[in-house]
Amino acid sequence: MNATTQAPVDGRSARWAQHREQRRTELLDVARHLIHERGPDVTMEDIAAASGTSKSIVYRYFEDKSHLQRDLGRSILQAMHDKLLAEMRVLEERMGREPAPEERIHAMIRAYVGTAQRSPGVYRFVTRPSDGLNHFLDSVTRIITTFLPAGTPSPQIWATGAVGFVERAVDTWMNELEAPDGASTTLTSDQLVTRLVTWLMKGLHA
Repeated sequence: MNATTQAPVDGRSARWAQHREQRRTELLDVARHLIHERGPDVTMEDIAAASGTSKSIVYRYFEDKSHLQRDLGRSILQAMHDKLLAEMRVLEERMGREPAPEERIHAMIRAYVGTAQRSPGVYRFVTRPSDGLNHFLDSVTRIITTFLPAGTPSPQIWATGAVGFVERAVDTWMNELEAPDGASTTLTSDQLVTRLVTWLMKGLHA
């Protein structure tokens, strides 16, 4: 056989692979909606019931709950990453100029806080320690280093510290919101974003 000749594709195998991927995506979507509604501790039985199938069928697509959690976390974190990049594009288009570092940081934090506030259960799920979360935070750190002012001392260290600061601050804010009467005693999302940007860019007493 000529080296450049490809073996014919088995149509049935291709259709089965497509069906399997579609079904897997549907199960991940069901899991995400359940976590949004019930919190991060839904079970495989919950996912199976909501999907109208059995737990054994779910295990055909995911070895165990940790496998499903890993794949779902990666999917959601990728969506969050894409949202941050989209916010950067929208900011540039709206301003018609190169946004200042402070303006970019503000847009990114606003997008992150908004995502957390819209779905606390999903936020809690994806911010549990994982390789996916580490990859997401590293990626955000790299984005920030690209627009810091020239001459910023140790930009990688600053960006890493900023990302960690925002992550922990938002986590604490979410805890306050979820406490009894928390929504009436803690900062609003707009106030939180403004203060985080101020603390990062101008200092504690600005």
